[in-house]
Amino acid sequence: MEKDNTLIPAKEAVILREEAITIASDIISKENVEKTINAVKDIAKNVKAKANRATTSAKKTFAKKIDASFYVQYQGKEVFQQTILEKLYDEWLKSNKLSEIKTIDIYLKVEEDMAYCLINSEIKIDLKLF
Repeated sequence: MEKDNTLIPAKEAVILREEAITIASDIISKENVEKTINAVKDIAKNVKAKANRATTSAKKTFAKKIDASFYVQYQGKEVFQQTILEKLYDEWLKSNKLSEIKTIDIYLKVEEDMAYCLINSEIKIDLKLF
């Protein structure tokens, strides 16, 4: 009977096993684990940031798709939101650029026929409605 040369003797197998364990333990060191954990944390932060941007974008897209109109009626008079915005833009453009507007807050005081407007939460413009 011929001897099978493909088999590794038991002693060599034990040595190879110990070398493999040594190599594996070097690879899976504390430093590598910490690097992996930090990499996973960075990926999680990026995913969260992208999800937040997607949610914000979806909200803006939803808001842009809705075409809403706003009317105020009081003592036989009626004013349309677009009319107020046009007057506000005309007044704003006398000394500013339209692109400078970030936010607009409008307070209607119908008994005075006035719209009090805040541009970017600080600049006040008073508009006579009628």
